[in-house]
Amino acid sequence: MTSNTLVHSVRRFLGEQAPFSQMAPDDVEFVARRLELAYFSAGDVIVSPASGPPVCCWIVKQGVVDGLRPAAGTTAAEAVMHLTPGEIFPVGALLADRPVSSTYRAGGDCFCWQLAREHFDELTRRSPVFLDFCRRRMAALLDLSRQALQASFAVQASQWRTMSQPLSQILRREAVTCRQDTPLRTVFELMEAHDVGSLVVMREAEQGAEAVAGIFTRQDVVGRVVLPGLSLETAVGSVMTTPVLTATADETVADAMLRMAERTIRHLPVVRDSKLIGVVTERDLFVLQRRSLRQIGDSIRMARTTLSLRQAADDIREWSLSLVAQGVSPDFITRLISRLNDQLTSRLLALTAQAHGVELAGLCWLALGSEGRQEQTIATDQDNGLLIGPACRHSIAQLLTFAQEVNQALDECGYPLCQGGVMAGNPSWCLTADQWSALFRGWIDRGDPQALLNASVFFDFRALAGDATLAQALAVEVVEQARASPRFLKQMSDNALRNRPPQAWTGGLLDQLFASEPIEIDLKMQGTTPFVDAARVLALAQGVHLTGTAERLQSLVQAGALPAEEVHAWVDAFQFLQGLRLRVQQRGVPLAQANRVDVRQLSELDRRILKEAFRQARKLQQRLAVDYPG
Repeated sequence: MTSNTLVHSVRRFLGEQAPFSQMAPDDVEFVARRLELAYFSAGDVIVSPASGPPVCCWIVKQGVVDGLRPAAGTTAAEAVMHLTPGEIFPVGALLADRPVSSTYRAGGDCFCWQLAREHFDELTRRSPVFLDFCRRRMAALLDLSRQALQASFAVQASQWRTMSQPLSQILRREAVTCRQDTPLRTVFELMEAHDVGSLVVMREAEQGAEAVAGIFTRQDVVGRVVLPGLSLETAVGSVMTTPVLTATADETVADAMLRMAERTIRHLPVVRDSKLIGVVTERDLFVLQRRSLRQIGDSIRMARTTLSLRQAADDIREWSLSLVAQGVSPDFITRLISRLNDQLTSRLLALTAQAHGVELAGLCWLALGSEGRQEQTIATDQDNGLLIGPACRHSIAQLLTFAQEVNQALDECGYPLCQGGVMAGNPSWCLTADQWSALFRGWIDRGDPQALLNASVFFDFRALAGDATLAQALAVEVVEQARASPRFLKQMSDNALRNRPPQAWTGGLLDQLFASEPIEIDLKMQGTTPFVDAARVLALAQGVHLTGTAERLQSLVQAGALPAEEVHAWVDAFQFLQGLRLRVQQRGVPLAQANRVDVRQLSELDRRILKEAFRQARKLQQRLAVDYPG
């Protein structure tokens, strides 16, 4: 290639594609001057396993290249990848100096840039970025996505911490109010029941409306009630602060902070058109400025009411959203969400158990599904069960009442009731150790569709609160039973393979819009679930007691059951899909839409990574099909 115009055109094309967009200009120039253009018509084979080690590297310029492999148990070829403009192949074969494992064929009229083998080798020596990309394709794409995400959400993350928000956007709860003639005894009871530090005292205004008359706070108790020796039947109107400083709904956080600092007050009623809409506290403003794990943890530990825990749950979700905006690892975020939710549930269990006279020492509260795997996202419902130990002295009726109240309180905290009824308050899932054991044994023996559906949820259980040894003993028994039943593992494998990622999704937006490809994708059912289901089967087959998807796969590498390189790519793909789910949920969509993404809203880079993630899901399912052939 000698034409400077052509070199410039190629350089511009490469500069828009990973990894060339991250490479040094001299290295991009090196590539641009050595590429040769080749044309292929529909169906032409570009390179195949029969060709021996590849003699060049290809970069798709225009059109689609299909990667085909024989379908499991057949001789028919199926597409396992669709390469679109900017993508490179066959990288793995070139690095290992081996024949390709797939047949690469033009999916239509197609143009590809060709880089000779010796130039490819030279490029890997001179460009660490290019070499890293070739060795860690999935991980390298994720790095680029994370960088783009951090840049994209930099403004938003900053706004999250800013003091320019209107007060109406940070109100956390409705104000607790009373009338001027309310006795102090009732006032204290209201403050205790709602776990608040202040009560707004109201008076009757024009046309039956109410207006703010004053405020009474915990700080007023000693000086205005205890030391003067007032009776608890004293009307609050005689000891309240009046006139009371208020703020309007459209005033900013900064305005409120300044006014509260100037007047040395901790509670500021907020009004809109003279109507009370809430109270901003010193704590609310502090949380906006600096939210930490310790602060959230402390608020959970000190909570005495469901209302306080609901506020802590809101803190968990808001803090998680900020981590998403900062491009923090999805694995870290989902584990963090799960652990904080564990703490919240444990505190709720302790409060409810105390109220019902229930001893948790003889019980084990089980976390199931995504909670059991510690893979909870921001939008999640509850899946739980109750394991009753032999030392438990409570009746089933008492335990069900206790569990149902916990389920309802979790719902009030923003963890919706399971639509399928998989909750400890359901008599079907409030069982003794022997009953749980018999239930799992029945599922393993039957292997019918309902049993397999239950297994996909319940085999991921772990102890959340109570006597963890009860769950540990059950896990050992269940895993060994499943491992000893090849028929059940085959049935689980078949069930897992029914849920496949999009087979023909190319990732190209224009191709998608003018073809029969889906516009909207379910990131859970079509994305993460294939990884979760496959990892569960493979782990059970090896007797692995872990429940997390990534942990299961990584443990199989340590056991020598799976190759490390492939597992790393599978885990990276799974985490990308988890991260994409978090980003969708960041937009505050309803729970029913929390895992669905319109691919038109994704960047070109994210569509490319999504396509690669689907390819990795299909590779993992192919491995499952090989281990458990039809």
